[in-house]
Amino acid sequence: MMKIPVILLMVGIMVGALVATSPAVDTNQAFLWNGVHWQQVTTEGKAGYIFGIGNLADYELAASKGKKMACVSRAFVDEMKTKTVMQIIQDVDKYYQGSPEKLGTPVIEVILRQLTKASSAQVPAGETKK
Repeated sequence: MMKIPVILLMVGIMVGALVATSPAVDTNQAFLWNGVHWQQVTTEGKAGYIFGIGNLADYELAASKGKKMACVSRAFVDEMKTKTVMQIIQDVDKYYQGSPEKLGTPVIEVILRQLTKASSAQVPAGETKK
C-alpha cells in the first residue's frame, strides 16, 4: 500500500522539476514541446516530461478498459515496458542532435516516430498494422 504514495510523490517531484525548468511560453496558445524547448531543460525536466506522458498514456489505456481506442497510448505504454526513461531521453536527444533542421518537430512526435519506425518495419508494404 505504501507503493502508491511513493509513486505519486515521485511524479509530483518530477512535475515540479519540469515546471521549474520549463521555458517561458505564451499561456494563451496551445503548446507542444519541440526540439528547441527540449534542449533548454535539464535531464530531470525531460524525465518529468516522459513520466507525464507515461502517466497520461497509462490512464487513457486503463480508461479504455481493453478497447482498442487508445493506439497512441498503447504504443507509448508498450515502449515504456521495453526502455527506461533515460533511454527514451537519449533517443530524443540523438534525434534532435542528428537533425538540427527538425528542431520544430514536437517531442511527442519524435517519440512516436521512433516507436513506429521499429514496428513499421515488421508490416509488409501496402498493409496496415492492426
